[in-house]
Amino acid sequence: MIKKLTVSLALSTLLFSAQAHAVETQYYYDGLEPANITTGYTLAKSIPNSSVIMKRTTNSNTSRYKAVGYISNKDGWAGRGIESMGTGFVIDDYTILTNAHVIDNKNGTKSNVSYVRFMMNRDGANIPYNFKIKDIVKIPYADLAVLHTYTKLSNYVRPLPLAPDWKIMSLKKGTPLYSVGYPYHGRDDYTQRYWNQAMFLAQSANKTELIMKDKFRAGASGSPLVDSNFNVYGVRTYSHKLYNVNDDKYGYVELAGAESLYGYSGAKVLQYSY
Repeated sequence: MIKKLTVSLALSTLLFSAQAHAVETQYYYDGLEPANITTGYTLAKSIPNSSVIMKRTTNSNTSRYKAVGYISNKDGWAGRGIESMGTGFVIDDYTILTNAHVIDNKNGTKSNVSYVRFMMNRDGANIPYNFKIKDIVKIPYADLAVLHTYTKLSNYVRPLPLAPDWKIMSLKKGTPLYSVGYPYHGRDDYTQRYWNQAMFLAQSANKTELIMKDKFRAGASGSPLVDSNFNVYGVRTYSHKLYNVNDDKYGYVELAGAESLYGYSGAKVLQYSY
C-alpha cells in the first residue's frame, strides 16, 4: 500500500522570488497508519509544546553542524529550471544523505544530477561551499537518497556518523534529539539555518520511522536527527504543521515523522556510501 502525504518544499522561480508549495510524495509512511498516528498524538499531547524548539542559528566552521547544507534542485517537482529545495548532510568522504522527495523530479524519479547542488554550511547569501553532484541513489522502500560528490567532502568537514541499531532502539519517550536545517520560518526565505530540539515519542510499528514531537517545517526535509554526540538516528521527513498553521489536532501538538536509520534503511545507506 502506498500512502501519499502532502509534504512541502520551497520553490523559487527563475526570478528568485521564493514561493512555498505543497506536493504529494509517492512514499509510504508507517507513521501515518491509524494505530501509529493515534499513539503519536497521545504521546505528543503528554509533552509540552515548549519542549520543542526552533531557533535561528548561523553557519560555523567549528560546529559539527557544518556538515549540514542546503540542497538546490532545479529539476524538481515544479519542473526543470525552477528551484525546489531541501536539507542534506555529509555522512562520509563523498556521500550526502537526504530525503528522496528532495531530489525527485516532477515524475517522481530522481532528478538529473546536473541540476542538483549541495551548498554545505550555507546561511543566507553566505555559501562557503557549493558542490556538484556525481550521482544519486534512491534507497528502495524508503524516502531516503544518497548523493555522491566528485569532491572529497571530508577534506572540508567531519562527516556525521550513523547511530548503530542498538542506540536507535534504545531511544525512550522524551529523549531529545537535535537538528539543523532550512525550514519555513514565517517568510518565504528557505536559505537561513535554524537549530531544532525535538522529542522522540516512539518507534513506528514496522520500525521504519521515528515518531517525533518536532517543530518540523517545510524545507527541513532531509535534515538529520542527532544526539549530543552527533550520531544520526533518523532523517526528518514530514509533519502536520508545515507553515506554522494548525491544520488539525496533530499539528497543534507538533506531531512529526522521521525516516529511521534502523535496520534495513541504515544498512542500505551504508551500502551505497563510499
